[in-house]
Amino acid sequence: MSRVKSRKPKIQDRPSTRTLLLRRFRKSGKPAVIAGVVIAMLVIAPFGLRGASSLIRPIHRDLADLLADGGMRVEHIDITGATTTPRASVERALDLKQGMPILAFSPHAAAVRIAALGAVRSATVERILPDTVRVNVIERRPVAIWQKPDNSFALIGPDGTVLAGHDAAAARAHDPGLPLLVGAGVPEHAAALLALLKRYPSIAKHVVAAERIDNLRWNLLLRDHTTVKLPDQHAAAAMARLVQADDRIELLERPVRTIDLRLADRLVVRPYPKGFITDAAPSSGHQS
Repeated sequence: MSRVKSRKPKIQDRPSTRTLLLRRFRKSGKPAVIAGVVIAMLVIAPFGLRGASSLIRPIHRDLADLLADGGMRVEHIDITGATTTPRASVERALDLKQGMPILAFSPHAAAVRIAALGAVRSATVERILPDTVRVNVIERRPVAIWQKPDNSFALIGPDGTVLAGHDAAAARAHDPGLPLLVGAGVPEHAAALLALLKRYPSIAKHVVAAERIDNLRWNLLLRDHTTVKLPDQHAAAAMARLVQADDRIELLERPVRTIDLRLADRLVVRPYPKGFITDAAPSSGHQS
C-alpha cells in the first residue's frame, strides 16, 4: 500500500521593508534623481571636498534643481529656542523661501548669519530631507531690562552688553523676575548692582526696579513704593545697615516713603504724610 505524501501549501513571505521601499521608489520615478547624486559623489570623491569645490560650483545649482524636481524643496521651517528673538529676524537671516530647492543653500552660512543677531549666542541649521529645514537657536541670557533715557527698552547681558534684537516684552513674559533698571549708564554698572542684590537676598526680594541717579549711584524702588537711596560709595556697607534695621524693626514692611542710606553714620527714614495712601506703582522718574 503506497503512502501518499501530503503537500504543504506554499506560504509566500511578506516582502521586506527594504523591498517595499524600492518598489515604491521605482514607481515614483525618482531613480534618476538618486542616480544624479551618486554620479556627483563619484565625480567628487577622487578630488576630495576641498579640491573639488571649483568643480562643484558650476554643477551645484543644476543638481539642486534636479533634486528639487524629485520633491526636495523647502516646505517646512522649524525654529526652536528663539524665545525672545523675533521669528521674523531669524527667517530674514536664514534667507529661505518656501518652494526653493532644499540643497540650494548652505546650512553653515545660514547658521553664521543667525548667530550674528545680537540676541543669539549660537545657532545650528540642518536639512531634514526631503522638505524640512530645522533651526535651533541658543540665545544670550538677559539679566535685566534697561529702560533708556528715551523710554525705550533693551536687555542687558551678564557682562553688561546690550542685547540688540531681543524683544524686551517677550523676555519679561518669559522671565517675570527680570529686574528693571532705569537711567543713563546702566549697562556699565548693572553687573555690580545685581551682584550686590544677590549678596543681600532679604532686600532683593522687595526690589522691583532700580534707577541710576546722575550716573553716580542707585535708588532701589520697592514693591510697597518705598525708595531706598544708596550712596555712591560703600553701597555694600549701606545695605548691611539696612538688613540690620529690617531685622530689628521690620523696616521694609513699614509704609515709608524713603530710606536714605547716603550718610555713612546714620539711616534716615521719611514716612508718608499722614493720611497719604499709596495706590500707584513706583515711578521711574528722577529722584535725587
